[in-house]
Amino acid sequence: MIFSITSVFLVYSAAFAKDLPKQFSFTEEDSLSEWQEKIFKGKVLYSVTLERKEGYLSAYSKESASGIFYKLTFDPKKEPMVSWKWKVLKFPDKKENVASESAWIEKDDYAARFYVIFPGITYNLTRSLEYVWDKTIPEGTIMTSPYFKNIKIIVVESGEDNLGKWVYEERNVYQDFKSAFGKERSPGPVGAIALMTDTDNSISTAEANYDEIKVGYKNETE
Repeated sequence: MIFSITSVFLVYSAAFAKDLPKQFSFTEEDSLSEWQEKIFKGKVLYSVTLERKEGYLSAYSKESASGIFYKLTFDPKKEPMVSWKWKVLKFPDKKENVASESAWIEKDDYAARFYVIFPGITYNLTRSLEYVWDKTIPEGTIMTSPYFKNIKIIVVESGEDNLGKWVYEERNVYQDFKSAFGKERSPGPVGAIALMTDTDNSISTAEANYDEIKVGYKNETE
């Protein structure tokens, strides 16, 4: 990915979402009508796949990087939880043994990404949590994006054991923000969520599905 999807949020403000939690299902052909797309290098094919009365979002990337995003605002202190399920069908063909100064960037392709974006009044003040499913990086790893220091990559699923299977994820974005950016920092309002499957750096292909996205709800275990 040449640029981060976070770059589309230079300045963004909106009223807090009234109907929380916000849920996204992909059961209609026009389920993506309220989502917007940002193309970085080539166009990833995002489409709604319908099966009987159910559906899901399919993403297929061939040497390309583009993402889709949905703007909404909620307070992560009050409603910190987000959840989704995803299925990886094919990982990017990353050269894991690349030994060069550009190795980090060359490896920055992921079969599945889920973003939570905290917009600032300028791009440099915008922060983002990027949850990924990677083939080899250990689950629980937190990294800084090679493109922008205010994007923290959190590996929430790793390996091929669940390849081709739906995996459910649930995260507390308030706690993840503090873990990634430092406990002394507190996030402002969430301004958007985003999804991306990309393979522009690895010059390969990847395929993933997404479904049952839910954002902006309380932690029921507390």
